[in-house]
Amino acid sequence: MKLNCNVEVNNRMHNLTNLSIRKKSQRGYLVIGRQSIKNDELYILLQTEQNKCGTKYKVNDNIEMIFVKFIENGKATIRIKEPPHDLIIQSDAIPLKSFIHVLKLASSKKVHLSTLAISNLNGKKMSNTQKTKITVKKNSEYPTLQGFPRFTEELHIIGLDRKSFDLQILKLNRLKVLDLSNNQITSLPKDLGSLPHLQQLILSQNQLGKAAISKWTWLDQNNIRNTLCLLDLSCNFLTEIPEKIGKLNALVNLKLSCNSLIYLPQSMGNLISLKYLDLSQNSLQFLPGSMRKLRLLEIDVSGNSFSTTKPYYESIMQLPSLVECAARIFLKTRTNYNASLIPNTLVKYLDSAKYCVCGTACFQYFLRKPLCFNLNSTICSVKFSNDSTVPYDCFFCTLHCFRFYSKVMS
Repeated sequence: MKLNCNVEVNNRMHNLTNLSIRKKSQRGYLVIGRQSIKNDELYILLQTEQNKCGTKYKVNDNIEMIFVKFIENGKATIRIKEPPHDLIIQSDAIPLKSFIHVLKLASSKKVHLSTLAISNLNGKKMSNTQKTKITVKKNSEYPTLQGFPRFTEELHIIGLDRKSFDLQILKLNRLKVLDLSNNQITSLPKDLGSLPHLQQLILSQNQLGKAAISKWTWLDQNNIRNTLCLLDLSCNFLTEIPEKIGKLNALVNLKLSCNSLIYLPQSMGNLISLKYLDLSQNSLQFLPGSMRKLRLLEIDVSGNSFSTTKPYYESIMQLPSLVECAARIFLKTRTNYNASLIPNTLVKYLDSAKYCVCGTACFQYFLRKPLCFNLNSTICSVKFSNDSTVPYDCFFCTLHCFRFYSKVMS
């Protein structure tokens, strides 16, 4: 029985001596086996790239405990008595369950070894671990029949003129980097947002702008909101960006260059982790006022046509309804929501929120006025064409915010 996994070895003796020494998690194999058919002594063999000959752990009367509370997430820990090691395992949930099941049966001695998937530990060195990075640049290289290896962590499908998203990619639960640049993809499946570890999504030079904004349902999923760090949407014929982009809590780098964007959603101000923003070569007239509270390190606004017309002023100062008051408070909690949790009418209402410069949501009750601000005053690196002072389309949730920020930003 062999398991392809990441393993971290924790020596419990270091815990007793207050030494915080833990070996970094390594890619490798765990094998349950015996030295020969005649020898019934079972071992767990741990092999990694750094230790190809492997380390053996006796199984019989040597397994203190097996922790499986998070096995559905592909995590388990085997506690060895001698040496006092904890094998902290991360793998795909299904093969991990099989491995733990065989280990429990083998260590209990209730089942004859001939009925189990037990390997022979014949001292062979570990072969090179499978590639976790796959690059496809020719149609002839595309694995149409066999599919991509399930342990793929980095996948590059570049310049193949593909018009649709390959659904077999959704089976790659370890995927961290997905590069689909220079294709002809117009939409992405909803379940893309459910990949548990996706950190970088590169979609430059596709055709996402040719599909309806309703096709961006992949942004509604909880996993992608908390894992995605880089999103490249440059050169996609985009004329608008959905409000739900503001739900990407972990996003650090956003690239929107070379599109046809006239405005950006006010939810951009909710990208609390954003540090790098490329808006070059668009048709932007204003930046969202909510972006004023972002702590950007770098922004590129070159090649835009920011408005130089006389500033307008809009005031809707009616008393906010109970629904609006409740929605403001709810959105402050940054709680995830979707149509499976609350009525779809409320989802649409919450998604329609404008955001005050202070970060508070507002709906029917607000003040609105453009204010100009010098980007160089708060951002370390600014790239611009004519002037670093650009207009912000600002919403204000109260008269207090209006007076305060009008004074600060003027």
